[in-house]
Amino acid sequence: MGLAVIQVEMQVRGVNGQVTLLSDRIQIKRAGAMARLTQARNSDKDILLTELNGVRIQLPNLLSNGYIRFFLVDDEAVDASLIRAASDGNTVLFSGRQLSRFTLLKTAVEKKIAANQPAPMLLLPAPEITAAEATAPEITASETTTPEMTAPAIITPAIAALIIPAERLPVDFDELDRVAEQYKQGLISRADWVAAKRKLLGL
Repeated sequence: MGLAVIQVEMQVRGVNGQVTLLSDRIQIKRAGAMARLTQARNSDKDILLTELNGVRIQLPNLLSNGYIRFFLVDDEAVDASLIRAASDGNTVLFSGRQLSRFTLLKTAVEKKIAANQPAPMLLLPAPEITAAEATAPEITASETTTPEMTAPAIITPAIAALIIPAERLPVDFDELDRVAEQYKQGLISRADWVAAKRKLLGL
């Protein structure tokens, strides 16, 4: 098995220390007079990214420096005073000129922390079962039936003539008027008139 390569992703120098972001951890190194003054009890340290719970920045102002503070999983994420933060081993002070670099560092560390957290599980509600579905008997494969296939009926021309009506011829209204006039004049009987009308109308 090959050795894991630890890559330096960002390095930021503050007032009382330097923070280096590696692929799996952050390193805090103390150097300078301010470090000896505020961090006399603390030495250089490595913090694994899996041990981090969060990171916060206190903005600097005209009278005081700002600081970046790294919170471990068991730490209480509460803001501390500048004096207390200056002596905290997980805190590095920075000036107003260094704010932009430390802001970028904070964003990069937060992305690392989020990437190490397990994705939340999405629980879907179980489908509701109605009373009818709950009491319905189960149907096994042996109980299923296949509908019988019947052979197509053979339709002869004679049967088709009975089922499918023949196309009607257009009604000759002139002839119908002529026969009706003959009936009115008494030239044909009522029976002849009815028979002629039914024939002309295709009834």
